[in-house]
Amino acid sequence: MPYQVIILFIVTIIGTILSYFLLRSDRRAVNILFSIFSITAALWSLNLGLFLNARNLNNALSFANFYYIAAAAIPLVFFYFSLFFKRENYHFNKNLLWLLTPFFLIVYSILVDRNFIVEQIFQNGVEKDVILNFRNYFIYTIYFVSFVVLSYFGLLKSYNYAKDRTIRDQLRLVVFGTLIGFVLGMIFNLFLPAFGNYNLIWVGPLSIIIMVSSISYAIIRYKLFNLKVIATEVFVFFLWTFILIRTILSTTSQDQLANGILLLAVTIIGIFLIRSVIREVEQREKLERLTEELGKANDRLKGLDELKTEFLSLACHQFRSPLTAIKGYASLVLEGSYGKVNPSVKEAIDKIFQSSDNLVDVVQDFLDVSQIEQGRIKYEMEKVDMKLLVEEIIGELRPNISKAGLEIIIDAPRESYFVNADKGKLNQVVINLIDNAQKYTKEGSIKISIEKEDGKVVTRIIDTGVGINEDDIGKLFGKFTRTTNSKKTNVNGTGLGLYIVKKIVEAHKGRIWVESSGVGKGSTFFIELDQA
Repeated sequence: MPYQVIILFIVTIIGTILSYFLLRSDRRAVNILFSIFSITAALWSLNLGLFLNARNLNNALSFANFYYIAAAAIPLVFFYFSLFFKRENYHFNKNLLWLLTPFFLIVYSILVDRNFIVEQIFQNGVEKDVILNFRNYFIYTIYFVSFVVLSYFGLLKSYNYAKDRTIRDQLRLVVFGTLIGFVLGMIFNLFLPAFGNYNLIWVGPLSIIIMVSSISYAIIRYKLFNLKVIATEVFVFFLWTFILIRTILSTTSQDQLANGILLLAVTIIGIFLIRSVIREVEQREKLERLTEELGKANDRLKGLDELKTEFLSLACHQFRSPLTAIKGYASLVLEGSYGKVNPSVKEAIDKIFQSSDNLVDVVQDFLDVSQIEQGRIKYEMEKVDMKLLVEEIIGELRPNISKAGLEIIIDAPRESYFVNADKGKLNQVVINLIDNAQKYTKEGSIKISIEKEDGKVVTRIIDTGVGINEDDIGKLFGKFTRTTNSKKTNVNGTGLGLYIVKKIVEAHKGRIWVESSGVGKGSTFFIELDQA
């Protein structure tokens, strides 16, 4: 058997196996069309091999007609394949079925007239030579080239419209891979025969390997788990085939029995191996789908969170103005700006003032959180003396603290404690911590100490209040977090104050933390900033 025939038969087997295993992994329209494309290409190669190997010229003519029919199906199937490839939502237009007409006309003409394309075959030494019907062969060539051009027009159109990089890569791979195959096939099996060179027709089918491989790779490139199943099946199939051939070619009954037992064992093991790989692949693909769904859900949640933050910011801005007006007018009434007020009315107005004041603080907390999360807080850094800042704050808060029956003490040696900070934001941090200490301390004192430690300025706010449970310390600076004891002592808190404080301190590249010996034993808040 000539080596050209052996090569053609090998190409036929490779094309058929690749077609089968790809169709086996997924039965979408694109895979079915690819399978038909591969089978028609394999039939073309098979009949070419049979033509070259045929000794009877009459049989050779039959094989020649069959490979021209198979070759005529290749561009047609590839055209329909190009319509579906990477178009998941493509709705097939039934009007395109009329394009089958020229193919069926060619098939009908070849079957009715055996010499429609090949007028005569004659032996030229060891090789066969052919005389073609040039008029019909020209029509056949126009048909073939037209469908190839239409196919690439569709693929290039899909490439231009594709926005996803993965899809564009797959389309590029299919276009270049199949284009090389079609060019080689048309040169050696369409154009050269037209000029009388029929000796190289066995070269064209080698392009099948390039075409089928490029399409297969493009389809399974981003489904590597399916590739693992296909590789396992191919390996097991070839192993079975090898042992089966050994069994058939065994010269003794003992060898046949041994090889038969081995074949049975390998068959059982192979089946279990394929099933286990399929199960593994299904689990991984399921995990991959879940991961993708979780990613999409996470993106949606992030979007909703951003919308929530924007809404919160807008709502807080809208609330703050009327609340400030209520608080202002209530203050004017209490101060007597509108004349004397009845004591009972004054008491009611005072409640309005206190409530509006608390609500202003709540709105401000929400506004600060929204600005922090949107990254819209601007910090104007300057050299700030921590001791002077604390003394100013204590001067403002001392009346309220004394009214609550608490003592406030500052413990700091007479020297400067400079840090680089936004004075307004740092003021907010210290006020918040002292205010918290007052709210959660029923009796005793609040002590603020300031020290320099290893290039840092450490400020401690120490109270004798309700203390903190060890389990609550780790989550105290979280958003909307309040300890059990704090809820009992102060019901009006939002759980945002310490979250805001932590974010501001971190923006200063500082550190804040809390220590407590337990419930009822007070607590100590630490602010650590770099010394300026």
